Amino acid sequence: MSHAVRRPLLAAAVAAMSLALVGAPAAGAKTKPKPKPKISKTDKAQNTAIKKVGKTATSAGKTAKKAAKDAATGIANAKTAAGKADGAQAGVNVVLAGVPQILDGLKQLADGLTKAGAGLTTLGNAFAAQEYGVVKVQLGTTDVPGAILTSSDIPDDSNAATVTGTVIVPVPAEVTTATPLRLLAGVRSGEADGTGADNPVASAGIVSMAVGNPTGGVTLAGGNTGLPNTVPITSAPNATLGQAPVYNIPLKAPRVDATPNPFSFPDADAIDLTDPATLYNLTGAGVGPFTVDNIAGQTVPVTITFTVRFNDLTASATDVTA
Repeated sequence: MSHAVRRPLLAAAVAAMSLALVGAPAAGAKTKPKPKPKISKTDKAQNTAIKKVGKTATSAGKTAKKAAKDAATGIANAKTAAGKADGAQAGVNVVLAGVPQILDGLKQLADGLTKAGAGLTTLGNAFAAQEYGVVKVQLGTTDVPGAILTSSDIPDDSNAATVTGTVIVPVPAEVTTATPLRLLAGVRSGEADGTGADNPVASAGIVSMAVGNPTGGVTLAGGNTGLPNTVPITSAPNATLGQAPVYNIPLKAPRVDATPNPFSFPDADAIDLTDPATLYNLTGAGVGPFTVDNIAGQTVPVTITFTVRFNDLTASATDVTA
């Protein structure tokens, strides 16, 4: 290589080294950090949008997982509910199968209650329409204190109700003439009849009536003429009632007086069972009530024993209030 060629090459090498020395930092010298590149507003907006989308995606993922879990729970619950519904439906089917029998039973129950209601109505009417025979003893026209007896309810099928008793009759000293011992009968009724002679409340008659003189001191007379006065008297057969030994009581008395009193008596609505026209003339020689007169000069007791029957001969087979 010629010297002419060497010189240009050497000059180029020296120049290159010089540049290298200038560009290389000196040993121990601090290297300045390179400045961060500036981010534009557009990049910032894009970065923010990317972060937001990331968060949204993350939240959506969580929501999707929860929805999947809830869906699984819902399916399990639905299966359980379906099983219960199937069981309930089976029970309903059993009930529905029994509905005709239930309805029939309810109808029979309703019919029974209707009949029971009608029966209770009839029973209530019968209770409200009860009637009782009452009997009172008089000495002449004077009531004997407490000598009032009451029968049981007079049946509505024409059977009899009876009242039996023995009462003591004090005969005062001033009773010095033959004074009749009378037996009166009335009916306390809640029925519709008893409005007059053509619609009597009931009928009554003496089964037997006898007088006793346990201590003496009175003259006892009356009864059947020709027979001892120890023979009882009784009611005569009544031709107007098919020879039944009873006589109609035209008017009813209220069940209870305005002032309730167990020893009150419906005098105005009663009949005299010892009326000679209604007594049985056993001898054909005459009959009348027993009579007493006091010969002792002081009160003397006598006894009267009697049985009286009561019949409702105008009863209705269908109307208990008749």
